[in-house]
Amino acid sequence: MKLSHRVLSAAESQTLAISAKAKAMRAQGIAVVNLSAGEPDFATPQIIKDAAIRALEEDFTHYTPVPGILPLRQVVAEKLCCENGIEGATPETVVITAGAKHAIFCALLAICNDGDEVLIPAPYWVSYPSIVRIAGAEPKVLETGEAQQWKITPKQLHSAITPKTKCLILNSPSNPTGVMYSPDELRALAEVLAQHDVFVISDEIYEKIVFNKGIPHFSIGSIPEIASRVITVNGLSKAYAMTGWRIGYATATKAVIDQMKKLIGQSVTHATSFVQKAAIVALQEAGEAVAQMRQVFERRRNLIVQLLNQIPGISFPVPDGAFYVFVNLSERLAAVGWSAEQFAHYLLEKYAVATVPGEAFGQPGCIRISYATSDEQIRQGIERLHQALEDVATGSAGEK
Repeated sequence: MKLSHRVLSAAESQTLAISAKAKAMRAQGIAVVNLSAGEPDFATPQIIKDAAIRALEEDFTHYTPVPGILPLRQVVAEKLCCENGIEGATPETVVITAGAKHAIFCALLAICNDGDEVLIPAPYWVSYPSIVRIAGAEPKVLETGEAQQWKITPKQLHSAITPKTKCLILNSPSNPTGVMYSPDELRALAEVLAQHDVFVISDEIYEKIVFNKGIPHFSIGSIPEIASRVITVNGLSKAYAMTGWRIGYATATKAVIDQMKKLIGQSVTHATSFVQKAAIVALQEAGEAVAQMRQVFERRRNLIVQLLNQIPGISFPVPDGAFYVFVNLSERLAAVGWSAEQFAHYLLEKYAVATVPGEAFGQPGCIRISYATSDEQIRQGIERLHQALEDVATGSAGEK
């Protein structure tokens, strides 16, 4: 019997696979330095956990409305209006999802038809192309480059749009690069988009992990000329250290949200009931905890940049946000005929350091390093990375 070609065409998440391998090695007693993790290493703030416990004790464990409970949608809509400038956000145009990934999945399924193309700037988050394919559309990757800070230009965008283009996916701050589009850069992209009937999915999951004296976060959905075609996606996983809680949200026009609600109702039914109660407290009362975690991430960012700058022959943009640095090893690896994927496997197996190769993000020759870990782990990991590169350069690494 034939299986679904849409699912067969999708790839497994390499980030989750590498993280699983690192955990398995640790279970065997190997002292792995895990620089692959796409989640904060902090515990969920106690005030959020207490809210979930309170909801459980109050037996808030039954079905909720498909789009989420009204008080949470009201809080999200107010947040989107006041913080993000998305004036059209109301409880009726907000849907609560089982994580930001679920919101992206539902959004693409709601807007895409067979033969549509979705523009994805590379490097990209690993799941975008697979979700696009499962939705029946085709990913169209837009190559960038380190010289342009791994960001697309208005000229590139204009050249890429065709009658088949249904959507552009933007992610700022970016996973895997940590770079951000400035408000002016987003306005310039919006000028191009305003000339075409194209949706935008704006993935803003790292919105609150933005570093001081850098680029301010800006929501492209706040630009009036294209606001009706922007689907803004966010969630609590990263900034609030709630990855396992699976809670996210999206806002768009009511026409799009109504279709997303259908998908939620026919799949997961709704986001977990008591988690929705905890999410209200997170959004309203956990700001201080979020700020403290952000400060730690910024300090770690500064540390890892300092350490990486001591390794010759590599390059990277200093991250504006998130908790990743995207390191270009192509010069050193090309000299010995290695790929980043081969190097990442060598680094894990020989030096017990887990990173994610750039091939997973559509950008060969690079690796993504997460600094969502302790200072000690960062120091150990970068020291081992440096030694592994020296092994490769001198030929002492053996067969790749």
